Amino acid sequence: MTLPLSLTALDRASIEATARSMGLVLALPEQFAFLEARGPLHLQAAPGSGKTTLVALKLALVADGWSSDRQGICVLSHTNTATQEITSRLTGRARRLEHYPHFVGTIQSFVHTFLALPALRSLKISTRSVDDRAFAAQARRLLDLGRFRTLRTFTRQREADGLRIVTEATYLFDPAEPELQIQVDNLNRGTASYKQLMKLKKDLSLRGVFRYADMYAIAARHLHQHPRLAAGLRSRFPFVLIDEMQDTGEEQLRLLEAVFGEGAVVQCVGDVNQRILGADGDGPAAGGFPCEEAMELPVSLRFGAGPARVASRLAVHRPQEIRGHGPESALAVITFTEDSIARVVPAFGELVRQTVPDEAAASYPPKVLGARASPGTSQLFPRALGCYLPRPDTGATVEVSRLLHAYRSARTVLLNTGHTGPAITVLWGAVRALLWELQPPTTAPTLPDSLPPFPQLDRTPGTTGHRLRVLLVKALHRDCDDPATWRAFLDRLGELIQEAVGAGVWMNDDTRARWLAYTPAPAAPDGSPPPMLTATVASAKGETHCATLVLECATKNGRGHDLGSLLPVITGENPASALKATGRHAAMTTFVAATRARHLLALAVHEDRANPHLGALARDGWSIISL
Repeated sequence: MTLPLSLTALDRASIEATARSMGLVLALPEQFAFLEARGPLHLQAAPGSGKTTLVALKLALVADGWSSDRQGICVLSHTNTATQEITSRLTGRARRLEHYPHFVGTIQSFVHTFLALPALRSLKISTRSVDDRAFAAQARRLLDLGRFRTLRTFTRQREADGLRIVTEATYLFDPAEPELQIQVDNLNRGTASYKQLMKLKKDLSLRGVFRYADMYAIAARHLHQHPRLAAGLRSRFPFVLIDEMQDTGEEQLRLLEAVFGEGAVVQCVGDVNQRILGADGDGPAAGGFPCEEAMELPVSLRFGAGPARVASRLAVHRPQEIRGHGPESALAVITFTEDSIARVVPAFGELVRQTVPDEAAASYPPKVLGARASPGTSQLFPRALGCYLPRPDTGATVEVSRLLHAYRSARTVLLNTGHTGPAITVLWGAVRALLWELQPPTTAPTLPDSLPPFPQLDRTPGTTGHRLRVLLVKALHRDCDDPATWRAFLDRLGELIQEAVGAGVWMNDDTRARWLAYTPAPAAPDGSPPPMLTATVASAKGETHCATLVLECATKNGRGHDLGSLLPVITGENPASALKATGRHAAMTTFVAATRARHLLALAVHEDRANPHLGALARDGWSIISL
């Protein structure tokens, strides 16, 4: 397909002029090779290589030279955050990409917009929720009805995964079947239990309640039933750029290939060594990304030689010699015992104060990362992030109500980013989830779908939507984290929700405790600095920190520790290729964590596992802090 793109849009002069206008300096031949390419390509980009900046520059060049007002450019990524990161860098004429005929969004939103939602509308189904948690809440409530007695008995007999069969029931599309099906191991389609499961799933579908993955099956069936639809989408979007290609799942890839596989120019960008968001993460990425002929961008501008050396050794999926051209970066290992583990995070804080320039700490706050947030069933020590908190880990935790947890998470997002939008998304999402859980277990909904996504709330002053907007924004900017203020916030929120849905909202004591109860946040010791922000490695993907502390946690199977087993790889004593499946998974996660920091990368490892490698670590440039 010939692109409606001017011949000079991607020449060297245009690239250099647009780069200057965006304040960018291009010095590497790999950068120009990507920017000049007009045909299909794969780009394997190292962490901190400026990939997002290059993508934005490429889109600016293509948008500036685009001549059609009916054909558009399609830009896809995997998360709203990644999409917003791209759009925030578009300036001038490139802002056209946010409007017709172009599309910038997630793969999920593309599937919804052009395939799944039109398919459901053709069936006269109004989509009320596409959300796994909302589906699970409604499925549990329907299961308690008398007409699903056989299915309920079946789930109780399968203690290990019985309820999940219902709460995670997902449509699958098979071209040989006239109807969408549900795949359940050891459950024959002819049984009464399976028929009731399909009945429950269809009841929720008629109410417009779906899981995220359902939309791919619905879209695939729609494409199968309307073959000309793919050709129409290829004509509409002759140029496609997919960011974070390494996280594309097999089902997503099949749909994208069915739509764009023949005729469209598809350029894929990502880093296969950061592929940790899939169900497993091991094995090759979907679609063979990156292909053997892939372009490479091996230079990182985020960090210096030390972290680049560590990252190169941890590259599991595709060997890559990463070159660190960023600021000089310090490496440190903090060793601890059971008695001193509570001092690990404060010791890291002191390292940050000694090592990181103040302006860097203000621009890119330090962060503490661990592979596991929940200890699960593992009995190892340490096993998760909570083991490193100041309080001794006794195995007992204080349950924080869901809405309060969402509020505190949203406040953390606001305080660390300065942006209200992402924080509001967290808090409003919890409010909508609460209303869904309160939905009575009937086939016809009695509570109207009056809580849309936050951007769709009415902005007209005086309306209920506007008052909800004001309430939530004020709650985030004014600390409501005390019993009296929290109760006042809940009372006002309840009044406005009842106005929005046009009906009283009742909940029992159990639901009130799980969702609304107030539990004081753990108090920091007198004179201690503010708590360090902690998160899972997966949630920090794509971030940049001035300093990162990676905490040793239990491995995926809970039978060993991640960092301790990786030290021979990190020091260069053993190659990553020698790792077995569990070690490979740990290496992939640690690769992502270790490539976030600009000035300081620190690892926390129990002394029993660290001591045999301290000599090799010291020779490799690591400082050793023993607690």
